[in-house]
Amino acid sequence: VLYFWHAVANGVLTTISNAVTQLNLTDMMTGAKAMTRAVASRLALSSRDFRIEAEITCKAARLRARVWEVPISYRGRTYEQGKKVRGRDAFKAIWALVRFARWNPPEFGETTLRRMARISPYNYWLHQWIEPHIGERVLEVGSGIGNQTQYFLDRDRVIASDVETDYLRELGDAFGKRSNLRIASFNFPLSDADTQDLQAERVDSIVCMNVLEHIDDHASTLRDFESVLVPGGTLALLVPAHPALYGTLDVGLDHFRRYAKASLRQLVEASGFEVESIRHLNMVAVPGWWLNSRVLRRKLMPGGQLHLFRWLMPLLRIERGIDPPFGLSLLVIAKKPAGGAGTPTSLR
Repeated sequence: VLYFWHAVANGVLTTISNAVTQLNLTDMMTGAKAMTRAVASRLALSSRDFRIEAEITCKAARLRARVWEVPISYRGRTYEQGKKVRGRDAFKAIWALVRFARWNPPEFGETTLRRMARISPYNYWLHQWIEPHIGERVLEVGSGIGNQTQYFLDRDRVIASDVETDYLRELGDAFGKRSNLRIASFNFPLSDADTQDLQAERVDSIVCMNVLEHIDDHASTLRDFESVLVPGGTLALLVPAHPALYGTLDVGLDHFRRYAKASLRQLVEASGFEVESIRHLNMVAVPGWWLNSRVLRRKLMPGGQLHLFRWLMPLLRIERGIDPPFGLSLLVIAKKPAGGAGTPTSLR
């Protein structure tokens, strides 16, 4: 039996929940919740009473999990039969909604991607650097949740790839109905079958932004890029710069390394590419990264600082007219020789 004041409280709690989660539920406090093992394993639940309903709802929303609400038959207990919920539990649930509304997934990389998605001017600024070099048949390596994918959708053919199944699902939800888009998973270095698959796609541009540093065998991966590009094709490669900046933020993001300008050029050229340009980007962010990663030893950049970065975005326009001596990232534009394959070496 759902008593009148319980129904009122449920309505209030569900309205608050919908406001903070951007869901549209009719009963957030229902005790009948089912989920996949993949979702359950990432929730890291801590509540031991009725607050768990709010915790599950908030965390599922923050994970961007698909949420369905379906009708069920329910015959509730009376207090005489052992009903336990009390008025104070409503206030506990409100506190749980406040507490978990800004919860971040345990994976630092996913949290960073979602925070960066909210800084759309920066994502577009990055895209403007590579836009003039990108052709009509694009392979994006490490699409994540689509922060850059969205800008390639006017091309004839786009292959958005990632190794994380949750990201692939999210890409499908956001963009999957487009006839020119293929969403796929490729592990680098490539298998022979995947190499043949991508060669058949006649890719003329590869975009790899903040991915190579996650791959142990980066030399073989670059050689794979060269092998699947058509002659004359372009590689747009963005990586973290300056090994001296490597710190706890890099560890939290599963970075194997940061790159120096000279050695990165050598690595790309040894893979058979001709480097057209290589430059530092994003001078503004270097002090903040150094402070958080090397001094404060954080594993996740605070969300408030990323909002501050939005206000510093106008300073990035300065980089259009200069060749910065340093920056948080290195951008490489390289070509596969038009005559065919280059001459990869065994440099690693």
